[in-house]
Order: sequence, then structure tokens, then C-alpha cells
Amino acid sequence: MADEPGARDGPSTSYILRVVSKDARGVVRRLQKLQEIGIALSAEHSLDRLLDLILKLSRDLTTADSGSIFIREDHVETNPSATGKDPIHRITPYLSLKIAQNDSIHFPFKEMRLPFDRRTIAGHVAASGEIVNIPDVYKIPKEVSYSYSTAFDEISGYRCRSMLVVPMRNRDGEIIGVIQLINKKQENWVKLESREKVDNFVGTFDPMDEEVLLALASQAAVCVEKTKLYEEIEAMFDGLVDSFTLAIEKRDCPTYGHCKRVAKYALALADAVNTAPAEMFGGVKFGREDFRQLRFASLLHDIGKISVPEAVLDKKNKLTDAEIETIRYRFAYWKERLRAQERKGDHLDEILERIRKINVPRGFTDDDAKFLDRIRTETFVDVDGKEKPLLSDYEHENLAVRRGNLTPRERKIIEHHIVDTWEILKRIPWPKRLEWVANIAACHHEKVNGSGYPWGLKGEEIPIGGRILAIVDIYEALTAADRPYKPAVPVDQALKIIDDEVARGNLDAKLYALFKERKIYSIFVDDTGFVSTILRMPAAT
Repeated sequence: MADEPGARDGPSTSYILRVVSKDARGVVRRLQKLQEIGIALSAEHSLDRLLDLILKLSRDLTTADSGSIFIREDHVETNPSATGKDPIHRITPYLSLKIAQNDSIHFPFKEMRLPFDRRTIAGHVAASGEIVNIPDVYKIPKEVSYSYSTAFDEISGYRCRSMLVVPMRNRDGEIIGVIQLINKKQENWVKLESREKVDNFVGTFDPMDEEVLLALASQAAVCVEKTKLYEEIEAMFDGLVDSFTLAIEKRDCPTYGHCKRVAKYALALADAVNTAPAEMFGGVKFGREDFRQLRFASLLHDIGKISVPEAVLDKKNKLTDAEIETIRYRFAYWKERLRAQERKGDHLDEILERIRKINVPRGFTDDDAKFLDRIRTETFVDVDGKEKPLLSDYEHENLAVRRGNLTPRERKIIEHHIVDTWEILKRIPWPKRLEWVANIAACHHEKVNGSGYPWGLKGEEIPIGGRILAIVDIYEALTAADRPYKPAVPVDQALKIIDDEVARGNLDAKLYALFKERKIYSIFVDDTGFVSTILRMPAAT
């Protein structure tokens, strides 16, 4: 019974090795090794490291002195004259040498391409799917389609003799590459530094080598395809984020530059967190995927602005040029009517000039407010004979905005973009390693004292990425020189404004202290002391 002492599900490898013949022990060991290799290959996600491991294990199993792996890649050309009935792209496959190893000599590796045809040994295997096992590459029969190029041997002084090349097939039977092994050694420790050693220690790859390498190539092909698929998905997400960011740019150019700069500031601050004392942030450290997640959230944090009406999003002053022109026509009309009645109307020119100044959102004063209230009481007689206010309620409401250029109603519309950002991003099926992108992006207007929006989160309820975005978003908005409705604030003044925000408990004090201490605010500062709109920063993070 399975639960009795000493019971086991089946015979162990060591037991099998004791009872089988001496000749069979090598086979058992190779099968055991293949099982271990499968586990090792499945655990590797980096394509470069995976190929390096595959080649090393292939050589270990066959005692090959040297080897290389070629991977199929596609050259894609866009067809400029394509119509709906035509393929958009022309695809030409080729083999790319991705890795080479040699135990006997050291030679600089250089990636190279081979045509996907039968003229070379690797190309023949890739095109035909056949296994090629050559005892001596210098004695290849003339009737075959492929040949061996002796260029490497001539340059390096290395002597290639035996060669085994097998295809790597994926689960659909498609060939995605080839494994090429060179010089099967009789003694694995030997360095093939001379022609004499090649003659004495190099043999021919046997049928067991073929079977073992083919089995390994099948495992490897699945792992390579999985890893390439993983990288393609990564690239797809990058492409989608870039496309979304481009959509924001098309909708609102300043927002595009803003998101790009916010991402640079945010990644730099996250990198500073990693080098800060561990206890400062409770041991929080940003890994590779955390940086990527923060970058995505930074680039997409304003994507909800695509739902904001253009009249609000593109608003430069308090009233548009067309609306100011409407006021001018009204004043000009009333001025002519007053003159016709032999009454003075020159004061209307002074009123209009002051309205033009107030319309620009720069330093609205109490005197400006009193002026507008007074003008609001003045009336004129319209062409229909009805008495009307010189300024409409809408015009007065906009001109009377004390800070910025948005009315309370318009500000609520703008603030609602954060909800739209959340609704848009949460519907994307982010993979587990990016599952907090929507949360981070939608928390950049939350405040650590709970006074922010949209949820009124407090302290560490806000993801650290959201707290980082809150700081850099404000700083970038203050110092940006590409906003049509305001001038750029000098860096020192912007830092003082954020100092006040921190003092009121709105922003994370420790993160902001790091922002200043590491001078992250200076990433885009130019010689004038202002932040440049040029997107430049070392790609260290």
C-alpha cells in the first residue's frame, strides 16, 4: 500500500540504474537529464538567457565542443499600394544567429542572417525540416543542395569536422529555428586547439544524439515560442499605451507633453525610493515590472480627458476670441446709438479694454471683481428695442473667475476626467504584473489627508505610485511652458507652492523630500532656470 513505510509511487532513477545493463545506463541518465531540462527551460522568461541555456544543455547532452542557435525571424515590408483585397505587409522569413558557444576558442560573437533556403546547412534544415548529421563538413557530397562555408575556420583557426543540425518545431509543427552542434568530443575536457586534437578526439554524432537533441529541440521550441509570445505581448502593451498617448496628443497637445514629462519625473522618483533607506517607505522597492506599471499609469493618467468637450479642454482665456468679439460688436453698436442720441459713449472703449485684460487669466484682483459687478448693472437697448445687460450672466461668470480660466461648472467637467480615466483603464484586462495601472493612474488627484477626489482616499490607502504621480503632476503643471492659458512658473516658486501643499497635508511629505533632495525637479530645467518642454532625460530608469 502507498502509505506503508518505504512505499513509493514507482521505481527511482537510482534503482533503475542499478538493474539495467551498462549500455542502457547512459540512455536512462539522458532521459533523466531531459526531464530536468524541461523544468529548467519552463522557468526561464528571458529569450537571450533561454537560448543560452538551450545551447549549453544541448552540448552537454551530446558532448559537442561548439554550437549555435538560429531563430526564424520575419522581415516585414508595408505594401504602399495595398487595397482592401491585398495583404498590407510582405513577409520574408530569414534565420538569425542568436547565440554561439565554443569551448576551445574565444571569438567575438556577431549576430548574422541566413536566407531561409537550402543553400546553407542551417537553411536547409529550416526549410526542409530534416535532421542533418555530417561526419565531416569538408567532405559533403556534391549532389546535396547545401554546402559548408569555411570562412569561420579560416579566420579563427578553428577546425570544424562533425556537425549535427536539427529543426526546432513548435506545437503546430512549424519550424521556428535550428540547433546546430559542432565537433562531438570523445573526451569532454579536451580543448580542440589544433588539427591534431580534432583528428584524435572528435567523432561522429550517433543516432542517440539525434534522438536526444530532437527531443530537446521540441521542448526548447515550445519554450522559445512562449517566451517570444510573452515579449510580443509586452510589445503590444507598449504599442497600445503609445497609441493611447498619441490619441491624447491628437486631442490635446499640451496634455501629451505633460504625460511624457510626468512619466520621466515619476520613474526618477521611484528610482530614488529604491535607493532611500529601507525603513523610509516600509521596505517598498520598485522592480522592473513596477517601473513599467508606473510608466504606463503616468502616460495614461489623463486619458479621461478625451471625453472633455473641446470648448473646455482647449480654453485659453476666460472667454474665447469669438465671445470677446461679440462683446466688442455689442459695445460698438451701443456706442453708435449713444452718439446718435448726442450722448457720450467713449467710456465703452475703456470698459472694453479692461475686459480684454481681465479676460487673460493673470492676477485677478478685488478691484477687477468690483469693476465687473458695476458693469453688470449697466444696460443697453438692443435692436429689438428691449433693454438688456451690457454683460450677460455667462460672460460675467467667466470673466469673474479668480484663479485660472475655468468656471466652477467647467472645473467639475475637467475633474471628472479622472473618473473617465478609471472607467477606461479598468476595462483593460491588464496582466497580473500590471494589474495596478488603473488604480495608480486614477489616484493622482487623491490627497494623503483625504481631501482629494474621486474617492477621498487617505495616506497609504493611496498606492505609492499614485502618491508619486500626485507630486510630479502638480509640479509639471506649474512649470510647463506649453500651456496656452498660463505662463510657466519658475522652479523655485513652484517648489514653494508644493511646500505649502505638503504643509496642508495634501501630499506625501517623505516622497516630496526625496523629490527635492535628489533634485528630480531639475530633470528638464534649462539654462534659463525654467523647465524646458523638450523631452530629454537619461534612460537610467
